Amino acid sequence: MQPIYVKHYSEPESFAKALGFAYDALVHGPVKFDAMATWKSLSERIAQGIYMGEGLLLPHTRVAGLSEPLMAFAVCPKGFTDIQVKAGQLPQFLCVLLSPAESATAHTQVIAKIARKLLNPQWRIKAIEATSPEQLNALFEE
Repeated sequence: MQPIYVKHYSEPESFAKALGFAYDALVHGPVKFDAMATWKSLSERIAQGIYMGEGLLLPHTRVAGLSEPLMAFAVCPKGFTDIQVKAGQLPQFLCVLLSPAESATAHTQVIAKIARKLLNPQWRIKAIEATSPEQLNALFEE
């Protein structure tokens, strides 16, 4: 699955700011959805905890009527700030995922694909070293 939005942050960045830019890109992307209802659902999920380990922040929710999964991805080698994670962990990856509410399978398949990539140490290194949108997008074609 190809992200709609990719971003590399060369300096530490607040989670809220990075999330805002990523979500805005999804809202203004090629697939329309109820932005306010989705934001409310996404915010509730964030409040429950979104740190998945391996440096991944995964705010995600299922959206009624969404025709296909939508993803935004950001990398911050020096870490996203202002977000609670396990002691000693550095959140370096942000993946905002919106999936069709009508398909639990689509939701779990996309999460599994992201997890497989981030569990691959070579992929993580390439993602950390990628500085352009083209380099980041190419990682999702592998």
